[in-house]
Amino acid sequence: MKQVPFNELAMKHKIVLIEDFSEELASIEFYEHRIHLYALDSLLIEAYHNIDTKQIERITIAEYGDLDKFLPWITLSSLLAKIKA
Repeated sequence: MKQVPFNELAMKHKIVLIEDFSEELASIEFYEHRIHLYALDSLLIEAYHNIDTKQIERITIAEYGDLDKFLPWITLSSLLAKIKA
């Protein structure tokens, strides 16, 4: 079976992966979106939910610069608590 990069997966497959196999790290409101940050193995993934339409518009691997907007809401103690759970 051929391995497909995460960003090339169909939206329905990305949704299954984040709902069933990932851990939510943070959630913020950013302009017209609620953005959820997930950890899936060694990947950090952003899911963009439109607040008005309540639709998932985009799910992508978070780039290094994308993480800046989450930093005020992520603490080491909260990450350690998730690891121990």
